[in-house]
Amino acid sequence: MPWKRLLRGPSVGSAVATLHTAFLAVLLAAPARDALGAQSQVLDAGTFSLEIDGQRIGREDFSIRRNPAGSVSAFVAQAVVVRGGLRHTVALNTDSLGIPLTFQLKTLSAGREIESVTGEWRRGLWSGRAVSPIGESAREFRVPEQTIAAADEVIHQTWFLLRGGPDRSVTQLLPRRLELRQVWVESAGTERLTIGMREYDARRWTVRATRGGLVIQEAWTDVQGRLLRVRIPAESLDALRDEAPPETPPPGGAYNLTEPHTQDMV
Repeated sequence: MPWKRLLRGPSVGSAVATLHTAFLAVLLAAPARDALGAQSQVLDAGTFSLEIDGQRIGREDFSIRRNPAGSVSAFVAQAVVVRGGLRHTVALNTDSLGIPLTFQLKTLSAGREIESVTGEWRRGLWSGRAVSPIGESAREFRVPEQTIAAADEVIHQTWFLLRGGPDRSVTQLLPRRLELRQVWVESAGTERLTIGMREYDARRWTVRATRGGLVIQEAWTDVQGRLLRVRIPAESLDALRDEAPPETPPPGGAYNLTEPHTQDMV
């Protein structure tokens, strides 16, 4: 159920527009600790401005963290997405390959919860439940090995689709829709991209429904694999970072293609 079907009300007001500041303050505060007291590592955090046909319709404040070795989940991706009069909070936990363990989404309108989506992996099965204004649904289905969760409506989760590199087929879990689909991820060369006062020779990616088929997403990343821009042609949606990522990325190969602690995405 695309979010654009739920969009109602005025554009983001000044009170809502300040949410990103508070959210990023929380994300970048003292790092979360596991039961052993070890620190998690912030791999990336920032804000995307969202536009449709050149008109700003909202923003996405996000954080992607890597947990210490031995934790139940390897990566934790969180975001607050504000579009129109709606406020979405999203959290995804994955293993070291990006395979989903848990997913949660809540949507508020005027402070009232109007949508809730939850899901978790159990012994090769994905158990999901969605409650929205059009009804309630629940499904449990088998997920193939190396399935990647990435909701189309959540920009920063595209990072998980790209981690395995280009020229490959990926089984994508759409947790909001409670379904799977196959997509093809490919490299589309490099392109000059300006964010703030910085210019990048950004790597361009294309996510297609099939090899050579319909374009679902276009993405641009820096040499570390951090997302700079994402486009969703079907919605005419363009998401661009408000500020450039830090020049010095976290140590330890934070943006590698498969297991942590090896190499950067190049």
